[in-house]
Parts: sequence; C-alpha cells; structure tokens
Amino acid sequence: MKPEELKHYLADQPPTVVRLEIEKHFSLLSEKQKRYAHFISKAAFAGSRIVLRQLSPESEPIYDLIITLHKSTNGDWSALAKKAGVEESELNLFLEYTGMFLGNMGNYKSFGDAKFIPRCTEKTVAALAATSPEAQKFYEATNGAIFSHEDPASMHLGFLDAGHMTTYYPDSKDITKPEIEAVSAWMEEKRLLPENTRLRKTADGFDILIASAVTSVPAEGGDIGKETKFTVESGPLKGKTISLVYGDYADEMKNITANIKQAAANADNDNQKNMHLAYAKSFETGSLEAFKDSQRFWIKDKGPSVECNIGFIETYRDPAGVRGEWEGFASMVNQERTRAFGELVEASPSLIPLLPWSKEFEKDKFLSPDFTSLEVMTFAS
Repeated sequence: MKPEELKHYLADQPPTVVRLEIEKHFSLLSEKQKRYAHFISKAAFAGSRIVLRQLSPESEPIYDLIITLHKSTNGDWSALAKKAGVEESELNLFLEYTGMFLGNMGNYKSFGDAKFIPRCTEKTVAALAATSPEAQKFYEATNGAIFSHEDPASMHLGFLDAGHMTTYYPDSKDITKPEIEAVSAWMEEKRLLPENTRLRKTADGFDILIASAVTSVPAEGGDIGKETKFTVESGPLKGKTISLVYGDYADEMKNITANIKQAAANADNDNQKNMHLAYAKSFETGSLEAFKDSQRFWIKDKGPSVECNIGFIETYRDPAGVRGEWEGFASMVNQERTRAFGELVEASPSLIPLLPWSKEFEKDKFLSPDFTSLEVMTFAS
C-alpha cells in the first residue's frame, strides 16, 4: 500500500477519550440498585473477549499484549519505555493506538469497519513486548498483523471470498458468500435465529457455532429441538451436513450467566427479575427464544432507575448482516433532566396546537412517550 493511501489507516491522533462522569448519578441509587448495576456491568465486560473473537484473529492477542504490558509495570509506562529503550514520543504513539484499540475493542473501527495501525514503529512495539516473556508470547501470536497492510481488501471487514476480514466464519478461509446465504436460508426455514451464532465450513458441510455456557444440546432441547445433525434435502447445499455445535465462548458465557443471575437477585421488581432470568437462560443454553422473552420483560420495565440491555444485538459488523456483536450496558437515570423533559411531555397536549401546521398533520390522540434521560455507567462492545 502506498504511503499516501496508508495514512488513512493510521491510528487517530489523538484518540477520542471522554471522561466518564457517573458518580453523582450512581450515588442516588439504593444499595440494592447499586449491586444491580454492578452485576450487569460485570456481565457486560465478561463478554469482552467475545467481541475480540468476532473481529479478527489478531484482536485477542493484541488485547492480551496491552493488558500484560500494563500489569507488568503497574501502569508506569514511562518506566516501561525506559526499560525497553523506547523514546517518549514513540511511547505516546503506542499509547494512542492502545487507547483507540480498547475504545473499539479490536483493531478495526467500530464505525467504518476499517483497520487502523499504530503510528509508532514496529521496532517500538517489539521492544516493549520484549520486556516481558508473557507479553512477547502475545506479540508473536499476532503474526505481524498489528502493522500488516499489504492487502488493501483485508483492511476492511467483509466477506472472506472478497479478501476482506471477519472471524464470524472461523477456520473457513474458503467459505463463500453464496454458501453463507444458503445456510442462512436453511436456518430461516428451520426457524433457527442466527444472532448468537458463528459459522464454520467443514469437509462435509457446516457447523453452526452457538454461544452458550453448555457444550452440548440442553436436556430439554434447543430452540429447534434435540437434534443437532441435519442433512440438507434440497437447494444449493443438498447433501451437505449442517451440525449445531453448542459452547461457543463457553467460559465467557458461564461467567456472564453467573453475573446476570446475581443481577436478577438484586432486581427492583418482577419485570427486572424475570428479564434477567430469561437472559440467564439464553446465555446458559444458547436459546434466542429465551432472549426474546427477556426483551418482552425489558419493554415492560417502565422508568427503571437502572436501565440496561445485554446480548448479541447489533448485526452491523457481520458481512451477512445477521449475526450479532456482543454488547452490554448499564446506565443511571439523570433525574434532573428527566424531570425537566417529563414536564415538557406533560405539557405537549397544550403545546402541539401552537406548532406551525394544522391539526390534520397530527395524530387524533397524542401518545405520550416514556422519556428517560440516561447517563451511561458501563458500555461494553
């Protein structure tokens, strides 16, 4: 890639860093509500490695490299740079990259889906990694992908057969867009939802990897029963075997489930409790029908002091647009702003007639929204 093209892929300088201001809102919660927010936050962050594994092969070892270097020096990066013989200016460029990496939870932009690479030299990262045997191990595991930019297509997320990058289709370099679409059509026919899955091509067909704490089909069966092996009877995949494989991200899903159950134990009401129990069932067994139940309770939880949602939700980064990226958030109500806008909502019936258009452009009856202004405490994705 030519230097004039490569400059568009360099890490932001400086990266966007915003100070989190949540203490005054968190302090207004009851002790039980604080525990509720805490366990939701722990569950959200417990899925961090899922996001890394959904993005690129090098994302997880880069993450481990950053965390290991930070721990090895107790956060004293200047001391680490001195030990590595690295100039302060080069260290700052590396830290700008790490800030952007952690903000995007991977080495491709959350918005734009383009790879970014450090502005520091490869020699600098190698020298920092060499200060710790464990860090060196993770650096070597990246296989040079932190800086690689020779193939322009791989600098963007997308289908593998177009040369792009994605790990929603692990160990499947030769999987094609038509094959992915054919499996999606089969899943739709079987009424098997795709959001918490990845797809792996095998010698005789495909494995659908289902995110769950359990590593085999649940005793009561999955969303489409107890069968896990199917022979495709018609269409472009006729004769191929499709297998349902439970336990993708099993360790992470176990941790998430345990924290979500603790959130349920600290819920303010039955809707919140049932929502988190449905989440727990979904994350433990891989059932997206249970996840749909959680959203039904979520809708009923009007005006909570702690708002949240968690799971495989947004599908933007899957090139097929059907598999969800892990995310989770916990937020507090900004009571002052909510009160102000609540008064505006209450006054709407008298304000709407003052707007500069006739009543024919309005609904016969004003449906007042449930307005809540939120301050984010945790967002992991």
